[in-house]
Amino acid sequence: MDTGTGMQWIVIVAAGLFLRATVSLHSYSGANRPPMYGDFEAQRHWQEVTVNLPVGDWYRNTSDNDLLYWGLDYPPLTAYHSYVVGLWARRWHNESFVALHSSRGITTDEHKQFMRNTVLLVDALLYIPAILYATHTVRRRLANNPGKTHREGEWLSGALAVLFPGQILIDNGHFQYNNVSLALCALGVVAIIERRTLLGAILFCLALNYKQMELYHALPFFFYLLRDCFAGMDASSSLGHRFVRGVRKLIVLGGTVLLTFIILWLPWLRSLDAVGQLVHRIFPVARGVFEDKVSNVWCVVNVFIKLRNIPNTTMALVCLLSTLLAVLPSGLHLLLQKTPSPRSFLYSLTVAALGFFLFSFQVHEKSILLAALPAILLLPLEPLASGWFLQVATFSMMPLLHKDGLTGAFVGLTIISLMLLRTANERRRSQPSHDALYLRGFLPDGIANKPTGSVLVALFYLSLLGQILLLVAFLCLSPPAHLPFLYPLLISAYSCGHFVLFFLYFNYRQLEVVDESDGCGGKFRVVVVSSQFQGKPLLARHRLVNAALEEELKTIHAFSQKTYTPEQWAGESGP
Repeated sequence: MDTGTGMQWIVIVAAGLFLRATVSLHSYSGANRPPMYGDFEAQRHWQEVTVNLPVGDWYRNTSDNDLLYWGLDYPPLTAYHSYVVGLWARRWHNESFVALHSSRGITTDEHKQFMRNTVLLVDALLYIPAILYATHTVRRRLANNPGKTHREGEWLSGALAVLFPGQILIDNGHFQYNNVSLALCALGVVAIIERRTLLGAILFCLALNYKQMELYHALPFFFYLLRDCFAGMDASSSLGHRFVRGVRKLIVLGGTVLLTFIILWLPWLRSLDAVGQLVHRIFPVARGVFEDKVSNVWCVVNVFIKLRNIPNTTMALVCLLSTLLAVLPSGLHLLLQKTPSPRSFLYSLTVAALGFFLFSFQVHEKSILLAALPAILLLPLEPLASGWFLQVATFSMMPLLHKDGLTGAFVGLTIISLMLLRTANERRRSQPSHDALYLRGFLPDGIANKPTGSVLVALFYLSLLGQILLLVAFLCLSPPAHLPFLYPLLISAYSCGHFVLFFLYFNYRQLEVVDESDGCGGKFRVVVVSSQFQGKPLLARHRLVNAALEEELKTIHAFSQKTYTPEQWAGESGP
């Protein structure tokens, strides 16, 4: 990494932490709303439970652990995290923060500052570094033209990722620790891209054991890792030999996953009853198909057919079948590829997470963050589509954010994100004046100045205009007396329509990805920019590159190259 890139990262990290700290000054979920308060109190209560009760009682209903009052319902890694934070509060801050029973609903400024700082610490030490490293890796490994990406604003994907309003508003405003599971999942994706599959599997298991909603990403991981076990083998070997080697790799992979789960679940593995209770707490069917006005298909269908009148078990089965039908084609595409493609893997993660959000059971508004993570990782490859999706994802949570007193923070962070898009292409002054954000700069060269590009840009602005109109109506206009939830429902339906279209788009993009290696993994196409090419003809340039790659070319099936001087490259990648 050069000095310029390092400074860009430092500025992005500083801006990310500053904005998070600023949002932390706002209200939070359930503030001053007894008796249950909200997610802020839930997280605090789990610290109270884990530091005061034996491990065996963490998920059980006892006289000291009323499960009806924010009973622990996340997997063991969340419980361990709550325990560590609770110990920190007890030993180095104020024991009253986690005192059994008497700490319920605590609202002191000192405690609020402590809780906010625990989220900021995770952001600084885990989430922000993980997201920056992940987007950097995707750009370096998978971008079609990394040199051009660098010239036109290498910082953009990192900045949009770190400053994504949705994650900031939920974790640092509403109050949760999504940053832990999202960071672990992002690192797992990076490990997969870097072909460190066992490490990727372990990291994803950690993410899944922090929040069970990481199941949204499970199928792409499963299908990609399964295919990887049987890919990349010597074609000259017999079919039986290749199958045996694949089975061995699969056994090692399965054993690694199983061992990770055993270590994390060890305190509850002494009895089937304890395991059953933990599973029951993690997957509560009784809560219903969705909560509040979530932007998924079932919330829209509920306008016409009251789904809460259908038994939960029946509805859970319908959701399961619908979700599988939505996400299996993407997963099977990963499984049946000749050679596992990291690009297809990223698109499949987005498709699967969106499919789960749109069709699965027990969906929260905040679950859209799970679809936002792979969209963030796609920013180096799909800056316009991913940035558009992230913007709508944040808007879809507007009713929840408004209830938490975060409307101003939402507007401010959204404006910052839109200005980042504009800044990245601001030098392209030759673009039409109506393109205020210079969005054409994010389109492929083949369509940027064609009617297709004009339509895409117009659709983005129409989408943004619709959001503004709905936001103004939600904030300023009183709904009809017989339709008190009209505006939250319209926001949900409007966002859901976008998500369905994005779901179809990312499906198409996954299927469109072509294996450049024809299944052999050894076909490469490169662009080389060097001042050593000055004054040299094409053949001499190619000889220089071939000499530098002499050893690597011995194992490559096919190799094509384009060579440029820095001046030629500037002209090639310029407006």
